[in-house]
Amino acid sequence: MAEVQVEWSPWSSTLGNVADDFAARALAHEVCRDRARPGTAVHHHHAHSATLWRQAESSLRAKMAELDATA
Repeated sequence: MAEVQVEWSPWSSTLGNVADDFAARALAHEVCRDRARPGTAVHHHHAHSATLWRQAESSLRAKMAELDATA
């Protein structure tokens, strides 16, 4: 089977923008978490959401680094 080559450059900036959006969403949840009273459901919800957005950002940036390394 023939290997398919994909131009990486157009996707690089788009994925970078998505990762930046994930970081902004995580920050927004961290701000809400810090405003909420510790131990409440609201505090837990925003802490968990911030963690998930940070993990998504980290995972996406790692995949981008892999793609850069193979390009």
